[in-house]
Amino acid sequence: MAIKTNKNIKKDFPWFKKNPGWIYLDNAATSLKPKTMIETVVNFYEKWTANPHNTDSNFTYHISEMIQDTRKKIAKLINANVTEIIFTSGATESLNVIANGLKQWLKKDDEIILTNGEHTSNLLPWMQLAKEKQCKLVFAGELNQVPTENDIIQKVNQKTRVIVFANISNLLGYELDAQKISHQAKQKNSKVIIVCDATQLLPHKLIDVKTTNIDFLVASAHKMCGPTGVGMFYMKSIYFNKLIPLRLGGGMNNEVKHNHFTYANGYEKFEGGTPHTAGIIGWGAAIDYLNMIGWQHIHQHDIMLKQYVNKQFQTLPNVKLVNPHSIYPVVTFTVNGLHSQDVANYLGHQKIIVRSGLSCAKLAHYIIDEPAVVRASFWIYNKKQDVDKLVAALRKLKKQDILKYVI
Repeated sequence: MAIKTNKNIKKDFPWFKKNPGWIYLDNAATSLKPKTMIETVVNFYEKWTANPHNTDSNFTYHISEMIQDTRKKIAKLINANVTEIIFTSGATESLNVIANGLKQWLKKDDEIILTNGEHTSNLLPWMQLAKEKQCKLVFAGELNQVPTENDIIQKVNQKTRVIVFANISNLLGYELDAQKISHQAKQKNSKVIIVCDATQLLPHKLIDVKTTNIDFLVASAHKMCGPTGVGMFYMKSIYFNKLIPLRLGGGMNNEVKHNHFTYANGYEKFEGGTPHTAGIIGWGAAIDYLNMIGWQHIHQHDIMLKQYVNKQFQTLPNVKLVNPHSIYPVVTFTVNGLHSQDVANYLGHQKIIVRSGLSCAKLAHYIIDEPAVVRASFWIYNKKQDVDKLVAALRKLKKQDILKYVI
């Protein structure tokens, strides 16, 4: 199939037609949606609405098959077995399910390794778990420095039970090599469990869970052209019979008696209740779209944009680029003498959508020594012209301009 070029990608996204003149630079929070994905979701509601747990007719059975098609597409993206993909409401639920399921594996004084760059969805479940089980949280990395693979590996000892990390930071765009962490950590302690938050990675590049030898991986549809409210996690099949599910209800049980019930087998054990059927099917259409663009093109476009941003930001004397060394197009910066929220508000009035604060990575101030920053995150439909407009808006920004937009 032919690979699209960036020149015509914007035409595939109705958002741009509905919002003329606006520049969308908050892709690390959520991506825009292509028309093909939207049409797939609408078609489900108009033509196929029914519960996928009802397989008593050819009609409803087809809905179950559409869900399985998406499961197969995700498995192919990360080189997993189809039976190892579990659907959830998003990466946040996925991480909560994993942390809850690992409770029985942990005991007092066991150690969980994290970094200060984690999103709160990959921080709070482990904090809660550590509190309940009286485990120790170990934060890898030096103050005022981006954490590295070696920082994590050096913390591994015989008390280490879980290592959790995002392999691309949502705030700073740095990457951690999951394969290096997993292989070297397990050489030091074969019982270590590796949990990888690939929420920011999968919109930009693929990962092979077999080669990396990670145990769990999570992702969200809405970061990669799919609907909100749907995500997944990969789990090595060896854990299926050992983890307790978080959601109990319809679809995840086999036998139910007055004082006893049994779990369903495989991924069904963790998918209790009616799924976000339209969202799952829409995610499948989103994956088709990204496959059509081509992952190599996406990666090359990422690198081009970040290099261009770095070059253009060098022309702004009052702007500090906080993450110049990341290769992914997440641009984190501050403006001298101005609060990040004021800058983001000003840019919003220039029709440029960015994000301020620490973007839910609330311990990241230990890395960047900044209480708050502005984040502009680019993706496949952004062009050099979008960078130019951002730079132009920042160049003409004066302190008194902020006062114009104070509510």
